[in-house]
Amino acid sequence: MSGFGGREKTMGNIRNFLALTEKYASQNTEPGDYYKAVWCRDAAYILKDQYMSGHHDVVLQKIKQIWKKQIRNDSEKLIYGRGSPKTNFTPTNAGSDLSTNFNGALPTTIFENFSEVYALNPDIDSTALMIYVSTWILTSMIKDSIDKSKRISTMTNDLVEYLVPFLFRGIDYLNSRDQDNDGLLEQDHNEDWMDTVLREGKVVYSQACWLMALTSFSNLLLVLNKENEAQKLRNMASRLVNSIEKLMWSEKNSCYIDIKLDKTADDPPGILFQDMVFYVFAMTELLPHIVPNMSKVRDLDMHAKDEQNESLINDSRAMEINQRLLLALGSLKNRTWLGDIPLVTDKPLLKTGPWILQSNEYHNYTHWPWITAVELLTRFRFGQTNECNILLSRLFNHSKQNSKSDHDNIFYEWLNPTTKTGGGAYPFRTGISAYRLTSFEIISRLNS
Repeated sequence: MSGFGGREKTMGNIRNFLALTEKYASQNTEPGDYYKAVWCRDAAYILKDQYMSGHHDVVLQKIKQIWKKQIRNDSEKLIYGRGSPKTNFTPTNAGSDLSTNFNGALPTTIFENFSEVYALNPDIDSTALMIYVSTWILTSMIKDSIDKSKRISTMTNDLVEYLVPFLFRGIDYLNSRDQDNDGLLEQDHNEDWMDTVLREGKVVYSQACWLMALTSFSNLLLVLNKENEAQKLRNMASRLVNSIEKLMWSEKNSCYIDIKLDKTADDPPGILFQDMVFYVFAMTELLPHIVPNMSKVRDLDMHAKDEQNESLINDSRAMEINQRLLLALGSLKNRTWLGDIPLVTDKPLLKTGPWILQSNEYHNYTHWPWITAVELLTRFRFGQTNECNILLSRLFNHSKQNSKSDHDNIFYEWLNPTTKTGGGAYPFRTGISAYRLTSFEIISRLNS
């Protein structure tokens, strides 16, 4: 990143941001403000941030607590359906038959006395992201213990043995969501983080979360010398990538597009969601040896090993995919950026539910800091200096009229791009943690 503008100033700003937000990394796993429960997908960002901030004991305790809530045949006090049009957006108690169908998934939300599956089925991303972050942290722990003592510590070994069965059950559940055996997972309405957009079918973002889970878990298994189990997951990951490239790449749109199953939906096909960037991000972790500038970033990722990743896709195919990833990033900027503000959709949505949203409200044509942090890190890994400078300038460009914080624009859950006013929870820890994770990698790379 030799062209990274104002290197010393940028590093100073990032250090100030990390110092200012450290207090959020040492709290619980709730997203903050009026969110008084654990959202599994949000917890993935918060837990990884806490681990990288040095709060290891808290993280290990919280990971075990979350996986203890994995849905089993005998799960009690589980409700579902509040976000599904097929239940008329009405919450319903899940009986034992549904608990059996949901076996292995994590709930959307863990409350004090019950758990909730928000829509008709468990979210794909909630389970996949927790598999990803849990295995990432376990791999980090193992490598740290091996580096220091040349053997895995008893505590780490006990934790791994406890969690691995939960993780395999999560993999089995997610794999069951491939209903037509094409390698892609299907979902019903509102079964991902955009819980009002009514996305259904084969969603790029959800496939990316699944890919992250598979590759991270396979890395853990390799470290544990469980090569056969790791190879099975790598084969699944390879098939998933091939299916995404074959079925979800759109030459017309120069990006990856969701495949809708409900042909009667009001929104036209081909809408571009900002969270498509998750697939590009997942591929930078999967194929660091073919991404520009990744050879220098590789040593920051404790799990990236060329000998583990090269066999997933041959070199010529990898280079073709790399060109698509670059085109997809270009389409994101051209279609979802309003000036220098990335939005979560490339156009206002015609229909939402269970809440009717106007344009520039919640998930409808708004700016979400947490997903923008993922886009920033993805572009950083590709060496896109100009775009990174633009996004970083927004991070540190605070409002003079609001005295809450110098970083108000990323402390809100979402922003109205027209009025530049924040909405939703404040402070929203998922967004803060996502930016902290991005900051850790950027400052490490600049330091090197």
